[in-house]
Amino acid sequence: MKSDIPQKRPEGFPGQRLVIIPPAIVMQAARSAVTRDLCVTHIGAFSAAGGHFVERKQGTSQHILIACTSGSGCCTLGDRDWKLSPGDLLFLPPRERHVYRASPVTPWTIFWIHFRGLRADDYLGTLGVSSAGPVISVTEPAVMIEAFEDTFRHAKHGFGEASMTGLTTAFARLLGLARVYMRAPGSRANHGENRLLKVLAAMREDLPHPWTLDELARAAHLSIPHFTELCRRQTGMPPLGLLIRLRLQRAMDLLQQGNHNVAEAALAVGYDDPFYFSRLFRKHMGMPPSACRQGP
Repeated sequence: MKSDIPQKRPEGFPGQRLVIIPPAIVMQAARSAVTRDLCVTHIGAFSAAGGHFVERKQGTSQHILIACTSGSGCCTLGDRDWKLSPGDLLFLPPRERHVYRASPVTPWTIFWIHFRGLRADDYLGTLGVSSAGPVISVTEPAVMIEAFEDTFRHAKHGFGEASMTGLTTAFARLLGLARVYMRAPGSRANHGENRLLKVLAAMREDLPHPWTLDELARAAHLSIPHFTELCRRQTGMPPLGLLIRLRLQRAMDLLQQGNHNVAEAALAVGYDDPFYFSRLFRKHMGMPPSACRQGP
């Protein structure tokens, strides 16, 4: 009888995104004025990663950030276990044994970044993270997701000096936003916020679905005004405005990859009228979608 338990693996998930900066480029970055202070070495994202499991008995030579955006998982660092849920950011220190895994029931969606640099410890010091307390929570996960997408776009621009500087500054901004939106220690989201985050995660994972405000609010078991206000507080924009932003960001990503034309990218994110999509894209992104196909 075939088991329903996903096979444990560190990667190889459908739709995964992964960029590894070549070691020679990392060594070169260590000699440059900006990138020697903070340098991304690996960056990626896994969606609903059933069976995700990583064990490193000697740790790594870099710091690791793992941000949970939906689902759940856990990590063992030293002699303590840490649970991660949406909005939690885990920072693993170099050269320390760790194990992390997705929940077998609600496997997490995560983005993750390996990094190093002369000032890496200073950035982490502003967040108050350490081996004894490696997890923080943010009040606005959608802001962190947008910051990650911006950082990841730089990672796909190549590994020239300008691109690496852009990658570093985008990642530094991400860490700064984590500090701005960090939840006070010991506090957690209330039930309404938790329901909101689960619904927004479902929306992100199925962008082509014809979501309505009523459907989203009902899924969160909240009134439309309460749901809208929570969404504004958590993300800085109303629910349907957030949906448009996420759809257009995903469409831009598809166009920059070069595998979709404008009509195909529009359909992939829920717009069957490419002319309407093009007008919407130009309005929100400041350029026609065709410009994205020319590369960054």
